[in-house]
Amino acid sequence: MIRRRHSVFFKLHFFFIIASIVLLLLFTSAYQEQEAQRQRVLVHRSIELSNALEQIQQHTCAAQNNKLKILGFQSINGIDTHAKRFTLPPFLEEKLRLNNINVSIYRDTKGVIYALGREHCTMFYRDTAEGQTYYFVWFLFFALMGGLVSIYLLLWRNLLPLKHLYEQIKRYGEGEEIGHTINNGKDEIALISNAFHGALEKQQKLKSSRELFLRNIMHELKTPIMKGKLIVELQEPNANTTLLGKLFTRMEHLIIQMAQIEKMHAFHLNRTNTSLHSMIATAIEHLVIDRQSIQMDACDQIVYVDKELFTSALQNLIDNAVRHAASLPIQIQCDGKKICIQNSGEPLKRPVEEALQAFVTEKSEGGLGLGLYIAQSVCELHGFELNYTYEEGIHTFCIRF
Repeated sequence: MIRRRHSVFFKLHFFFIIASIVLLLLFTSAYQEQEAQRQRVLVHRSIELSNALEQIQQHTCAAQNNKLKILGFQSINGIDTHAKRFTLPPFLEEKLRLNNINVSIYRDTKGVIYALGREHCTMFYRDTAEGQTYYFVWFLFFALMGGLVSIYLLLWRNLLPLKHLYEQIKRYGEGEEIGHTINNGKDEIALISNAFHGALEKQQKLKSSRELFLRNIMHELKTPIMKGKLIVELQEPNANTTLLGKLFTRMEHLIIQMAQIEKMHAFHLNRTNTSLHSMIATAIEHLVIDRQSIQMDACDQIVYVDKELFTSALQNLIDNAVRHAASLPIQIQCDGKKICIQNSGEPLKRPVEEALQAFVTEKSEGGLGLGLYIAQSVCELHGFELNYTYEEGIHTFCIRF
């Protein structure tokens, strides 16, 4: 499982948040600077208006309009009801009110409006110079934020197939068959996805070919074994027929073990909630062992396993314990978290790590040495842990769930 801080998506989200915060701080700084600039411009324009009014104080309203139009003050019909009164510094307001001119300043969505009241007329002027430059910061902010969000969404959309690909790989690793549709994308993720599923298709063909080959071999081997066992049963009992019967039985058991290994290598688990007691009983039945050779607890726990494979693991552990026990019965103990199989005997002649490997056996034991290897492999497929201890002449194999 990928830790959150190591995730590509987490890094993408983190980068987007940091970039958004930085952009917002830059915009705030620029906006504050713009507001200060607007204030400076307003003061400067107000001074220009004051100087112009001093020069045209004896002129008519028409002359006043023409003069102020040249300076960038456009005559308008009135003030919008949503316009807000703007307050200038006292000294500037005092200067504007000289020469019997009543000046009021308003701001609306379009800019600054000056209301000039004389004895013979009241005129409204919009400062066209003030309103031309102050939307640039907003435009730049929304342009950059839009670009940042677009890049974020584009990267997130391009990276999203990674999650789907991860889930498919995870499901395949758990033994589930996965389908695939061609990814028509042109980026690296699409190429990786198509290459991965191409490799899976080749592997699936090889797997199917191997399964067919092994099944044919096992079928061809089972037929002469069954015929041989039937012939032995029809013969008069003697030492040779008894030996042949054991040999045929052993060969049949080896074929079954090979089939179990093939299923494990297929990585296909059919898990169900199964009684541990029933699987132990099935394992003992397959081994044809006298019940008096085994002393067992209740073991009534329900476990979520592949019934067939886990029964095989228990069967191999029980068979190993019975065959190597110095004295019977062997012990099977359960406590809800694990199942332990114990038998008395001499210490192992090799490290347990070697005993758990395939095809490791003593010459006197016969067989292929697959029993403990199958048990270990089944536990690994289920995510369980197989532990071994040897204390006071007792061998103990425990499967921890």
